[in-house]
Amino acid sequence: MFDLIKHLVKNDIQHTVSDNGNITITHNLDLEDISGVDTLPDNLTVGGGLDLSGTSITALPDNLTVGGWLDLRGTSITALPDNLTVGGGLDLRGTSITALPDNLTVGGGLYLSGTGITALPDNLTVGGGLDLSGTSITALPDHFSCNSLYLDAERISNIAYRKNCGYSSRTIFAAWTGKEFRIAAGCFFGSIEQFEQAVDDRYDGDAAEAYKKAGRDCVAELTKKLNPKD
Repeated sequence: MFDLIKHLVKNDIQHTVSDNGNITITHNLDLEDISGVDTLPDNLTVGGGLDLSGTSITALPDNLTVGGWLDLRGTSITALPDNLTVGGGLDLRGTSITALPDNLTVGGGLYLSGTGITALPDNLTVGGGLDLSGTSITALPDHFSCNSLYLDAERISNIAYRKNCGYSSRTIFAAWTGKEFRIAAGCFFGSIEQFEQAVDDRYDGDAAEAYKKAGRDCVAELTKKLNPKD
């Protein structure tokens, strides 16, 4: 079993231990590719980022709090604890995880490419980008929030998309977040009004009108798809 305290002392990593044995690490904890890392103690708090990529860990401790990013790439993690707190990005690419806990909140980006996840939890909150590309997810949850959204448009049933839009010939799509329709175009993810303003800031003439029409068409198509009786 991995002895975290021994590792912290040996590597002069700043930390404190409470009277009941809970460990708080002041800054980052980088355990990437360190052999023998198979478990961590419950109630662990890491003030900065926690890198567990390439380790043998298969489960996260209960009541884990990470102030920065949490990197789990290439691990055999199959689930996340319900009470996980991540202040930065959460990288799950290439892990064995198959589901996310309800009401998960991630302060930064959430990266799910190459995982076995087939559905997202309701009320998912992502402070940065949400990357679903390369997954078997076929629908977005009824309620979610993120700052940008990346997915394989042909796979997702509850969006509407248009290909070859704008100067970059990108695929754009409309999604319903539970509060409003939003348009995704590259790193942009905002309301149709914000989308049209962003287009006007970069385009003019027929090119601008064609791009904005593609966005409006996506919203109109998705409205009909989600409200077939209207």
